[in-house]
Amino acid sequence: MENVVFKPIIPLKIQDLTSLIIERKQIEFRKAIQYLYSSKLYEALSNEETKLWHLSIEKLFDMLENEKRTHKIIFPDIV
Repeated sequence: MENVVFKPIIPLKIQDLTSLIIERKQIEFRKAIQYLYSSKLYEALSNEETKLWHLSIEKLFDMLENEKRTHKIIFPDIV
């Protein structure tokens, strides 16, 4: 059942997160996609077992920015 919900949500999350990256970092679409796809967060978000898809776009963006600064992905306690 979870997988039925998971698969359609991921493209929407990626789209919304990419839009937020463009807005907050003031970069073009291609660079925003590269920024996201080169992250450990993207890999984790693509894995249903991490449950990151439950998080808000703002929280995911914060996690991404933290990863880019520290080179580590820190999972929130609530996942």
